[in-house]
Amino acid sequence: MPSKITVYDLLVSCPSDVSDLIDVLEKEVNHFNNFFGRSNNVIIRTRYWAEDSYSEFGDHPQQLLNKQIVDSSDLALGVFWTRFGTPTENYGSGTEEEIERMLMMGKQVFLYFFDKPVSPSKLDQEQYKKIQEFMHRYKNKGIFFFVQDERSLVKKFRENLELYFDSIIRGAEFKKKTGRKEILWVDDRPENNVYERNTLEKYGIVFTLALSTQQAVKDMKYNDFDLIISDMGRKEGKQEGYVLLDLVRKNDKKIPFIIYAGSKQEKHINETLKRGGQGCTNDPGELIDLVIKNLLNG
Repeated sequence: MPSKITVYDLLVSCPSDVSDLIDVLEKEVNHFNNFFGRSNNVIIRTRYWAEDSYSEFGDHPQQLLNKQIVDSSDLALGVFWTRFGTPTENYGSGTEEEIERMLMMGKQVFLYFFDKPVSPSKLDQEQYKKIQEFMHRYKNKGIFFFVQDERSLVKKFRENLELYFDSIIRGAEFKKKTGRKEILWVDDRPENNVYERNTLEKYGIVFTLALSTQQAVKDMKYNDFDLIISDMGRKEGKQEGYVLLDLVRKNDKKIPFIIYAGSKQEKHINETLKRGGQGCTNDPGELIDLVIKNLLNG
């Protein structure tokens, strides 16, 4: 029996110095379609200006591209390395304009910056400066990631793609089953977790942020949280995550407690479980699975 398939158009946007990655990224999208997509009745079609636009007169080239493939796309994938691109009428480059338009329309953008060596003789300082300025503008928005090479780009893109669509597919069902859930997230650098919070918000989860153990304890006096996430080391101490977990368990034996830090070594997972926590990880996908599982069981 035929299945109902939801089709998403993914705009691929990048300057010329990374355009050779288009084929690699399209193969990864095909891999996604054949496995995750087939299991969840989702298909992604890529759009790239060199393959999906056509000759047309009457407007600036970028405006024509916006009309033909940009504005009607559902998602965007952007990659930068050393070049920012060619300026358009209103932006520093076509890639910048396409990403900005997608963000202004409230659409999902996956953005990656290569952090790999380049010969100084091949580096255009003006172009690289524009990349740095663009990166700085979005550094606390949780929309971009650094990758070291092609392999890490593919791996991170796959992870982000699956987490995004999983949040759409499971998010609606989760909201129906659980209603509104509130998490206390304790971390003295909350800007490091924007991406994870943005993803979990698609499940209808809301957050209270605490920068310290002291603030977290105070927040718990006046709020009934459904789950707690904590980092490990803070200004208060290198194992402050365990300190908070011990304080919580003295008064509340049931509230799920997850440590999200720089390690998921077996010894750290075991120590967390020994102290009454539900898990310890440094992986965004594992964190989200732990959160959803514990909230569903709560």
